[in-house]
Amino acid sequence: MSTEPRRRHRAAALILSLLLAAPALAQTSQPAQPPGAEVTLSLDQARGVAAAALQRGDAGLALQIGQGLLQADAQDPLAHFIIAQALRQQGRTREARQAAALAYRFAKTDIQKFEAAQLAARLSVDAGQFTRAQLWLRRSLLHAPDPAMRPRIEQDFRQVRAMDPLEFRLRLSLAPSSNVNNGSDSPYALIDGVPVIGLLDGLSQALSGVTGTADLSLGYRLQGTEAGETQALFRAYGSRVWLDDSARDLANSFPGADVSNDDFSFALLEAGLRHAQRTGAGAGTGFVAIEGAAGRSWYGGDPYQRYLRLGLTRGLKLSEATTLSLGIEAERRSFEEGVNQPIETLGLQASLGYRISNGDRISLSLAWRDSDSDTRNAVSTRRTAFLRYDMARPVGPARLSFTLGAGETLYPDYAVGFIAVPGGRQDDAVFGSVDILFQDLDYAGFAPTLTLRAQKTRSNFSRFDASELAVSFGIRSLF
Repeated sequence: MSTEPRRRHRAAALILSLLLAAPALAQTSQPAQPPGAEVTLSLDQARGVAAAALQRGDAGLALQIGQGLLQADAQDPLAHFIIAQALRQQGRTREARQAAALAYRFAKTDIQKFEAAQLAARLSVDAGQFTRAQLWLRRSLLHAPDPAMRPRIEQDFRQVRAMDPLEFRLRLSLAPSSNVNNGSDSPYALIDGVPVIGLLDGLSQALSGVTGTADLSLGYRLQGTEAGETQALFRAYGSRVWLDDSARDLANSFPGADVSNDDFSFALLEAGLRHAQRTGAGAGTGFVAIEGAAGRSWYGGDPYQRYLRLGLTRGLKLSEATTLSLGIEAERRSFEEGVNQPIETLGLQASLGYRISNGDRISLSLAWRDSDSDTRNAVSTRRTAFLRYDMARPVGPARLSFTLGAGETLYPDYAVGFIAVPGGRQDDAVFGSVDILFQDLDYAGFAPTLTLRAQKTRSNFSRFDASELAVSFGIRSLF
């Protein structure tokens, strides 16, 4: 037997065994029929004969009976289920999966839908269609006859996902915000140490509205072993803003202004490669990953930037409860239009995580980012630190996570027109968020999320004195 069939056989064994309901053959008092005589069976008897045929491996007889049952009722879910089982025994995997899908479509009870979805998942694994198998496993979760079966279905899902070379992730969110454009809290342009007062146009002031985002990430495993793997990566991101009436009026309050929601739209496309290598064993287990990417972005519907990025990450398990992650990243961004010069950035990150005895997890993250450019206002250094706390046990119907942090950004040679900011521009920010996952409201393993976010920035140039309160609604996979 070749390696591929053995691999698929092992993969199929990971799926839950199907519960094949086989009614006992009805007993009759009729005398034995002579050879060649016609035998009349009720529908229930025919189903019982088909089930018995499947159990002893007589796929041909089971298939004939299943097709006969469809003549009586083309939407008989058990007939489609019998045909799917028989075709699988004959090695006709594609046709079997189609029959299982029909069994699911016409099923009248949860147990019938559960069994059909489980069979379709197993057949998808047999065919090496692991992404489709994950979809069928999620469907089976909707109809599981016993909540105690959920952990096993989730385990099957994770194992099938690990075999799937395609990794798919979609994040959707909708966020009402008091400041969708990172605008100023004040209508005045004030610079500390400069005795000049200016006015900010409406577009530079805080505008309230709603931001919607969609973030699609794809990864395809090109090569994989126990020691590591190489992935091709793709990302598509888009955001759109809807200003409320008062914000739209403010944005257009200055002469010549013609601001619309489209002016705030943002889109990004990115492609790259990532290679990760496992290292160590036991408490020293970890990984090293290198990733390169190229991308392009659009703002307000117009070409905005092109960029190249290269990053290196080191992850390390220090103990059973403690993990450490270190990263370095270099990036170069160039502008599609205008006079702004390219920006070259170097970033460093570190994160230390610790799992407490009650299962809660706390992590401390530090980041440093330095940007250099021939455009004086783009030269900056940013330092950020934040603490995150994830609760293991739910509070009522939800699981909670908390984040609290602070950051400082310095622009050493910042100027507003011909006026240089004395000592350079300095922005100091504090921020915090509460993430709420409503795990008890899941549908096929997806659950709604709610994020409450607040940020306050103070600057020696009032254009960047900004506050934001936002509520974000999203959806997250539970496994």
